[in-house]
Amino acid sequence: MSCPTRTRSALAVLSAALVSSAISSVAYAAELPPHPALRILIVSDEVNPYGLSNAELTQPGDISVALQVPGSGLNIDAVLEIATDDLATATAALLVPFADPAAYDVLIYFAHRIPNGAGAAQAQAEFVAAVEGFLVAGGGVVSFHHGSFQATGKTAMLDLIGGVATANSWQPIAGQRLINVAPGHFVTTQSVKYTSSLAYADPGRGVAAGNYDAFDNIPDERYPVFDLVPSAEQVEILFASDYNEGGSATHLLGFTHQRTGWLGRVVAYQPGEYQPQALDDPNGNNFQILANAILYSAGLEGPVGIPALGGIELTALAAVVVLAALFLLRPGQPILRVLWLQTRRLRLHARSGR
Repeated sequence: MSCPTRTRSALAVLSAALVSSAISSVAYAAELPPHPALRILIVSDEVNPYGLSNAELTQPGDISVALQVPGSGLNIDAVLEIATDDLATATAALLVPFADPAAYDVLIYFAHRIPNGAGAAQAQAEFVAAVEGFLVAGGGVVSFHHGSFQATGKTAMLDLIGGVATANSWQPIAGQRLINVAPGHFVTTQSVKYTSSLAYADPGRGVAAGNYDAFDNIPDERYPVFDLVPSAEQVEILFASDYNEGGSATHLLGFTHQRTGWLGRVVAYQPGEYQPQALDDPNGNNFQILANAILYSAGLEGPVGIPALGGIELTALAAVVVLAALFLLRPGQPILRVLWLQTRRLRLHARSGR
């Protein structure tokens, strides 16, 4: 299946128009390490069970605007946002080989449902197959907010994400506390500002008892019944919460997922209903976490990757030396992924300079 270099939907055109109007009124301040320009694909739709206003609800188009505003902290080559009902366009975009400069690096999945209309199940199945191929090839996936919520026909996609939510509640007064149960992880640590610490443990999900940093999201939508799927393989819990709802006082809010055979990885993050703190806060933790998740899913979070010396890429011989050193320093990381990350970093840097 072929894909035009810059396929655009009506939603994407609207998002691009909104960016220019947002530049003067919104400033973002995610702090990120230097990274090559990224091409980001977003699949989105809207659900509004609490009757929030347009200014309050995170809607299709909002993520595109936030990522592209100058000063977001993200180095962006392109952002394309596609409506769930136009899923075939997203499938085609995911099938572009990574060697093609038009290929996307990260998929942000913000879809509550599968497409409407005739052929929806087939379109969803083809999309899921493309997402899995994208992950196998090394693409990054960020499941944002209701991307991980259960809906008819979404089971296969939720299996790839690694988690599923089946209950929700709006908490305008109490919100929810986000507890960093993965101290030192790039997603939870890079410039995220914590305001408190507390004792927490969730042995059922592998979270050892200890004191963990936390911050509050108020207001926020909770997913009181949200857990890993049985098919999930290599999982690290990132965020948790301790509210008492749904028969439990231990709750999953964020995690990473990777399977054998994938060069890419998934980051899932549950908060995101309330746009002013999810995307509009110029120094907000939620936007910082989203930006961190994008880089981490793309394999650009830290020392893995070939650096530039004075703006000049390392030679092939030096790259081999770096690869060997990285493998020795990171014995737990499969050599195939290390090699792939180096190749990807070179490709992204080359694209950034075109």
